[in-house]
Amino acid sequence: MKQFSGKLLAGLIATCALAGAPSQALAQSAAKYPTKPIHVIVNSPPGGGVDVVGRVVADRVMKSQKWTIVVENRAGAGGNIGSSYVAKSAADGYTLLLTPNNQNMNAFIYKDPGYHPRKDFVAVVQLTEAPSVFITGPKSPFKSLKNVVDAARAAPGKVVFGTSGVGTPTHAAGELLKKAAKINMTAVAYKGGALANQDVMGGQIPLGVAALPAVMGTIKAGKLRALAMTSEKRWPGLPDIPTAVESHPGVVHMTWIGALAPRGTPAPVIAQLNKEISAVLAIPEMRERIAGLGAQPVGKSSADFEAMLKADYEESGKLAKEIGLKLQ
Repeated sequence: MKQFSGKLLAGLIATCALAGAPSQALAQSAAKYPTKPIHVIVNSPPGGGVDVVGRVVADRVMKSQKWTIVVENRAGAGGNIGSSYVAKSAADGYTLLLTPNNQNMNAFIYKDPGYHPRKDFVAVVQLTEAPSVFITGPKSPFKSLKNVVDAARAAPGKVVFGTSGVGTPTHAAGELLKKAAKINMTAVAYKGGALANQDVMGGQIPLGVAALPAVMGTIKAGKLRALAMTSEKRWPGLPDIPTAVESHPGVVHMTWIGALAPRGTPAPVIAQLNKEISAVLAIPEMRERIAGLGAQPVGKSSADFEAMLKADYEESGKLAKEIGLKLQ
């Protein structure tokens, strides 16, 4: 066996030490996390369901942990602008993405969304789930989902429904109804749910499909009429509103809202984020507040969310094909 000289042995030790330095630095950085503001990028416009829920949760985390969290809307291209921005951000836990289902759906309806939902992100925590709701204005002749279906059958293509964008959960829900009821309606993709909901409220369009958290308060105030939910069972916050599946089997579609981080973010940082956000979601007062917004808090582990995302990605591909969403 060859004998190492003292100089060679010292060099090998130094090399090994340098090789371990990055991982040691990451571990030390994660242990001190956070040392600066955390930026949460919402990939949809202000006033939508994701924005409303995200700001409520971020505010409570700031109060509980004394962290500084900056919530920023980077909307556009069906969520692709915000998602792409986070995918290209430093994987250090200081830039997170808050997104709904179209994070996965966009991979099947855009030729180049600017990111890959499975390769470019790591799951942090699922915040909530909620149904979409078919809505109309208070002066609308539509009093039920049956009225909508009858009108669409009488005048194919003439009934217009607004959505928060191409491939969003609200768009998918509307397309599912078209398929299940065998009707032809025209989808109008707005740049965010808030704009679509305003036009429904004002009577500019007769029908909309909205994320429930974005319109829960407006429905309860009587400024919008809820016709049907896309949940499998009647929703606790509005038990008098029927589900779409009661009359049209197959029209079940839930919106999830979750926090993601760029792939490569240190595991200890992901674990800490998951722990603190999940703790906030478990507070009875917060659960009640989120329920009042029309959503159900989820929490659970990042591994649970990762498993859900994987299954949802596969289902999104099937759904896009089923309802005929085409590449943009």
